Amino acid sequence: MSLAQLLDSRLLMVTGKGGTGKTTFASAMGILGAAKGKRVVVCEVDTQRPALPAIFETEVHFDPVEVHPGLSVCNITWNEALHAYLRRSLPMKRLVRMVLENQLIARLLDITPGSREVVILSRVGNLLEEYDLVVVDMPASGHAFSLLDILSTLLTLFRSGPVRQRALELQELIHDLRTRLVFLAIPEEMVINETIETWTRMEGAELIGGSPYIFLNRATLPSLTEEERALIGRLSKVKLDPLRREFVQAGVWEDRLEQATEGAQARLAEAFHMDPVLVPPAGGGGNPRAVVGRVALHLGRMVGVARRELPWT
Repeated sequence: MSLAQLLDSRLLMVTGKGGTGKTTFASAMGILGAAKGKRVVVCEVDTQRPALPAIFETEVHFDPVEVHPGLSVCNITWNEALHAYLRRSLPMKRLVRMVLENQLIARLLDITPGSREVVILSRVGNLLEEYDLVVVDMPASGHAFSLLDILSTLLTLFRSGPVRQRALELQELIHDLRTRLVFLAIPEEMVINETIETWTRMEGAELIGGSPYIFLNRATLPSLTEEERALIGRLSKVKLDPLRREFVQAGVWEDRLEQATEGAQARLAEAFHMDPVLVPPAGGGGNPRAVVGRVALHLGRMVGVARRELPWT
């Protein structure tokens, strides 16, 4: 599946181990979707330290804020999502107010297993009524699995009633072929292990809609020939003056990075039955906005989006 096909999805759920670039890629795909003429919203999920404000240089709230024509951002926070859920579920505003003002009920809703997940996912479903593409910056791998897997638990616990009905609707949304999981990984053994483990668990629990997609971020693209690698290996064992030693060590480091990328690529391809998309380090000096711009520019080349069509690049 190509990146262009991925952007034709209705719902993209981006996950991966913390630090792999989830928010960066969710934002970049949102930018690309808007550049392709779609109405897009990029969402963070109930985070107390949202990353989207630093990227788009604006305050981010529960209600989507448009940051560029066709592109909005939001943070799906628990309390606001609960209010929205109750307003849609209960027939009268008076009942909603009574529930929200009752501290005991509020406490029970807060601690009841599955309530938070259903409310958050319900908000995602509601956004699909307003936007062509919803991109969700999911929690890190294990928490992302729990967020989606809770629906099966609820269907086991509730044999009838509104909770079961909503869980069925959300499960149908997750299984829709236009819903896709996007995994972010980097060429580090622990990260690759966790990525494959998460994918295996999600596949086993049937938390899959359309085909998944996998990015290998911070990949070192092949540049050294086998002859160059052999030469670097021989020179690394020879006594050299400091300047030449530094040059050889740079080659050794480059060789290790390339081999790490090659090994990670092979493992991911075997687990996902598809080649990951290799994305080199974006640079940007640690500026989140600049990093997202460079990633969007790199991915834009794959879908025929010119630089002039992309903001922040």
